[in-house]
Amino acid sequence: MLDWSSNTRRDLLILSLIGLLAFLPGLASLPPIDRDEARYTQATVQMVETGDLIDIRFQDDARHKKPAGAYWAQLASLTVTGQIDDVKRGERAILAHRLPSVLGALIAIWATYLAGLTLFGRREALLGAGLLAVSVSLVFEAHIAKTDAMLAGACAVVLYGLAARKSWPVWLGMAAGMLLKGPVILSIAFLGLIGSAIWDRSMDRVRAVMRPMPILVALLITLPWFIAIGIQTDGAFFAEALGNDFGGKLAGAQETHGGAPGYYLMTTLIMFWPGILAVPVAALFAWRNHHRSNVRLLLAWLLPMWLILEFVPTKLPHYTLPLYPALALLAGAGWVQLVDARKSRLFGLIIVLLIGGVLSVVVAATLWTALSPIWVGLIAAGLIGLAIAASLSIWRGQDMRGIALAALFLAAGFGGVLANSPLLDLSPRIAAQLPSGQRVVSPDYREPSLVFLAGTDTHLSRQEVAPGDALLLSQDTNAPSCAVASATVEGTNYAKGQEMVLTVFETENCGTDELSDWATTAP
Repeated sequence: MLDWSSNTRRDLLILSLIGLLAFLPGLASLPPIDRDEARYTQATVQMVETGDLIDIRFQDDARHKKPAGAYWAQLASLTVTGQIDDVKRGERAILAHRLPSVLGALIAIWATYLAGLTLFGRREALLGAGLLAVSVSLVFEAHIAKTDAMLAGACAVVLYGLAARKSWPVWLGMAAGMLLKGPVILSIAFLGLIGSAIWDRSMDRVRAVMRPMPILVALLITLPWFIAIGIQTDGAFFAEALGNDFGGKLAGAQETHGGAPGYYLMTTLIMFWPGILAVPVAALFAWRNHHRSNVRLLLAWLLPMWLILEFVPTKLPHYTLPLYPALALLAGAGWVQLVDARKSRLFGLIIVLLIGGVLSVVVAATLWTALSPIWVGLIAAGLIGLAIAASLSIWRGQDMRGIALAALFLAAGFGGVLANSPLLDLSPRIAAQLPSGQRVVSPDYREPSLVFLAGTDTHLSRQEVAPGDALLLSQDTNAPSCAVASATVEGTNYAKGQEMVLTVFETENCGTDELSDWATTAP
């Protein structure tokens, strides 16, 4: 039975503070930094505008890729924070949209700690959950208003339920994961459960979690929306979500997101920093203790899905995030054993230098392109110093000091560097230059973030232009002769890696025929 002693409560408080230190800086100031994030936030805005909580849409396009869970979570956050009325007035503050991701990341930390406490002991649980809390992947997803941080939380809850042999966490986590991202969580959980049962040659864990009442409640939570969306869309949601989106990822690389097998091993060098320092000893620990049921459960959670992801053509770095709780716990357990044994210091020092070198190159390259060169040296030196100090502290056995330094490093990176990077602020600067109250037509800059910031009636096609619209054109496009330039914005479309010069034109003096001729004759 789980021990809710003062030490457990104190550990959870420490982990929460470390997580918030890493997650909160930049949460309100970072502009939409992912195309999917802008689509999620805009679709949630349209939920508020239309009152339709079933059929998810981005403007007039159906969003039939994922279930409604993330949109509902954002809508709940808008309600709790009192921003519903602000959204109706056209205000677009992104903070409330991102808070569910922060909560999902915190749940992932808490559930990982509780799983570690059940499988190992307090030190292993605290270090494992701490490494997860400051992993670059979780911190990044906690800053983005979409599904992945929340899915990581749901998966960690399921893992805790399997570790503790408790049915309710397993099935409530399953229900949440299904509403967030469909069958992904089922694949991970059942591979872990069945794999560990076969390895252990025991069905005890399966029997413990397969209880009728939690399964029934999970079905009552998930089925109503799936039935409703099936009826409302005549099955189109399932054809798109399962056939085109999920099936398409298995058949080939979607949206150029491809990679060869080994992709996730390479990206983990960065995405699981600073926990990557402990992965070699985690592997050694797992090899030496693979006969133990607790280690087998974590390996069954981690390895089968990891191998599947390596061979699925569509790849993105965050796809392995739901597997990180198991990886973090193996790393924490292996690291505690290593510190106790005082072994392999030379090997560990080599790993520290390797990761420090890789991180230095990444940080320096990012800063060089993001900021004025005058500041690059000082800021890069400070951040790299923090990163190396965090690595060395963890290596010396000063676990929580190292994790706190890593959290500080990530807070400075997200709240200081990225939040003020000119690489990410093109859409907000455009929105600031647009005339208030006018519809925007932007045929040359077609990013979803502009729709979120400028309003649902923003049009991304020249065919929709009408007198009185604000027309946003690139320098390569000839404007209608009747249009008058009012503002110019230069910046980087980071989604395409393209430098752009965009001009806002007023069309109040234009006639419908003039604009129609321009729209049909322009290249």
